[in-house]
Formats: sequence, C-alpha cells, structure tokens
Amino acid sequence: MKAFVAAPRSAALRALNYEPAVERIRRAGSSSAMPLQDVVKALGPAYGSVFTRLDCSPSHGVELIAQSDMFSAEPSGRVIRRDSMPQPERHLVTRGQVLIAGAGTLGENELYGRAILADNRLAGKYVGPDSMSLHFEEPDNDFSLFAYAWLASRTGLQAIRSTSYGTKILRLRRDLLGSLPVPIAPTDIMVRVAGLVRRCVADRERFLEDLHAARRLVEALPAMKSAWEMCSERRRHSLVWTSPLPSLSAWNVASTGGALRYLQGQWDSTLGDVIHSDGVYYGTRFARVACQPPHGIDFMSQRDAMLIRPAPRRIVHPGFAERQLYARPGTILVGAQGTLGEGEIFGRAVLVHDRSAKVAFTEHLLRIVPTDGRALSLYAYLTTTVGFRLLRTTAVGTKLLSLREDMLRTLPVPEWPDELATAVSDLVRSAFDARDRAENAEEEAIRIVEEEVLPQWLG
Repeated sequence: MKAFVAAPRSAALRALNYEPAVERIRRAGSSSAMPLQDVVKALGPAYGSVFTRLDCSPSHGVELIAQSDMFSAEPSGRVIRRDSMPQPERHLVTRGQVLIAGAGTLGENELYGRAILADNRLAGKYVGPDSMSLHFEEPDNDFSLFAYAWLASRTGLQAIRSTSYGTKILRLRRDLLGSLPVPIAPTDIMVRVAGLVRRCVADRERFLEDLHAARRLVEALPAMKSAWEMCSERRRHSLVWTSPLPSLSAWNVASTGGALRYLQGQWDSTLGDVIHSDGVYYGTRFARVACQPPHGIDFMSQRDAMLIRPAPRRIVHPGFAERQLYARPGTILVGAQGTLGEGEIFGRAVLVHDRSAKVAFTEHLLRIVPTDGRALSLYAYLTTTVGFRLLRTTAVGTKLLSLREDMLRTLPVPEWPDELATAVSDLVRSAFDARDRAENAEEEAIRIVEEEVLPQWLG
C-alpha cells in the first residue's frame, strides 16, 4: 500500500498511519468531515488500564467481556469482583456505546479494529483493557449512528487500523483515533443510515430475547430442573457408576454430577433417535489458500461461526463435495476441538440458518443433522446449560479435545408434548428471523456509506 501525504505529521511517521482514504477525506476540508474527538465525550476511558482479575461467584461479581465476547452472538464473559478494577465505572458498557477491538494484528479476518454498537446484549457488562469504547454525546442521534456505520465499514476498519502502533501485537493511539475524520453526508442519507442501525440493534436484542425465552420453556421441564441442580456449577464430582463405561476417562460419566445418568433414567429418547442415520459427522481437512472476491468461497472457523457479525476468510474452493464444506439450514454445528475452559467455544452449539448456509465451515465444527421438524427444539435444548454440559461429556483426548460421535448418539433428549415443542420451535425461528433482519439492516447501512457517501471523497 502506498500513501501520498501532502502534510506528514511529526506525531505519525509510520506509513501504516497514513490511510489513503482518510487522507483524501482530510483534504476535503472541515465543512465535509468532523474529527471523531468532536463527536464523542470520552474516548477509551478504560483502554490500556491494567488490573488483576479476581474471580468470584456470579451472584457476587460482574461480567468482564473480552474482545471476542463483544462480537459474540451470545456474549458471555468472565465473572470477577467489581473492585478488581480501580475505576470500574470507566469499564461499564452502556447501550449506544461503540466498542472497538483494540489489540491484535492486521490479518484480513482478525477482530482488531472492528467496531460494534453496544445493545442490551452487552449493556451492564464491563470491558477490559484491550477494548476501546467510544462514548457519544448523544448516542441515539442520527449523526452518532451514521458515524458508527462509517467506522463499521471496510474503509472505516482501514481507517481505525491506520491509528495503530506497536510491533507484534498492535494497539490504537488515542490521539490518532480522535483525529479520524467522520464524513458529513446529506441529512436524508444520515437519517436512512441511522434508521437502519436502529433496526439492526432492535432485532439483535429480539434475537437474544427470543432464544432465552425458548430455553426457559425447555428448562421448565421437571427433569431439566433437577438436572440443572446437579450440573449448573462446575466443580469436582464423584459417583458410583454401575453401567458400562464408554471410555477410560471419569470425565465422561462424572462431569455432570449425576445429571447424565439421571436424564437417561427419565427419558427413553436419545440424540440418535432424532437425527439422520448419517447425521453426525466432521468436515474434511484441507489446505486454506487465500484469494480475493469474486473468486473462491467464504470460510468460517469455530470462532467466526459464533459471532454476531462474522468475519470469514476468502479461500480457494478445495474441490470437495458440498456436504463436507457447507451445512444445510437446520444443521446444528458444535465447537468440537478445544479445551474445557468455561468461556471456551468447545461444546457450544450454533444453528445454521439461511444466510450461514452459503458459507463453508471448518472441519472442527461437528455437524448434527436432525430429522425433519426437530432442528429448532433440539437446538434450544442443546444450548441450555444442561445441554452444554451433556455435549461436553462426550469429550475425549488430551490437550485438544474432540467429541466422540458414538457417545453423542447416546445422549438423552427430552420427551415433551407437541404443543411445547411447537412453542419452543416458534421462538427459535423468530429469533433467527430477527438475526437475519439485523444482519440485512446493518449491511444496507454500511453499503449506503460505502457506495453513496464515500465515493465523493475517494473518487
């Protein structure tokens, strides 16, 4: 990349700090753009702060979210004592803040430099030192939301990354970030963009609300309540096991504190009864060769599949059958290679919906293909706390674990009235419809910025 700079600044001597698009906007003059620092009242008040995290019980602590948690479809952070942070109010996330991943590398699909607007899924949680938070004077006004769409665009990402300093792990410079010019568009365009961003935020909140409502219906089953008491808190367990042992690891029978055997005694149905005969399989390993659109296909890792706004890689089609690369709508993907940390992706499930059916997935995501009519209710069950613990009982291996397919088929699944299964399925369907609407609205807002606003500076 080359940048021809008319007025190099003594504070920024690296070529990385001169993004051509940003320099063109600067040359357009103050009447066409406004520095970011003039539209925010605080820029990263907790960014770069150092503190020792003191873990505690969820009932006594606050949730600290990492960069990956900010972009997760279902944010879930680490619970720490609030007094771990010297000034906790600076770390608190409120609705309408823009959160930026503030530490990382310049990889094409890395989170570093990406921005997301905080909604009720994130509000009330706390960010760590690697997250840059922008506090707008008026978070919900049209210009603030338009500024977010600009920062979330491809050009905005490049602009944010141009404020980097460091060597291996880059970080953002407040002074350079604050000086980034935010283009000023005609009022009608800013109103359109802001309306789309508001719709995106509302639908993302609806997505999580409906998912939680579906899980509450599942968790209200009497057997689920008892199982939850046994396994909700991860701790050491011991029990007497008289049935055949599926492996030589005590983890596979004892990790749920007896919930596995209890549910096997309560329900006759197993996962193998509600999926196709060939409905549990891994993808195929292959080399990832990078390429540029329109060539190739989008490819998602385990991390990407769990994000609310995925950042897939673009790779050359490896030539395998589509079944090994793609997953049809209704397939449940489970993170199937990793470790047993509470915040890890390993054992967590995600549902393939219409949009994600067009993307190739890593072989490390286990595919579970339910029979017709069972996908939505089964997904709700497997993503409850009990379902998550049961999936992890099938973990085998040493450092990096994987899931045993034969043991997965024997996991107990609920036997419930048709009316309850229908109600759960309707809520899950509503949740993913809302997620699709949110993605479409945000993409359209960013498209307007990139195709109708930026060309007048970048042409």
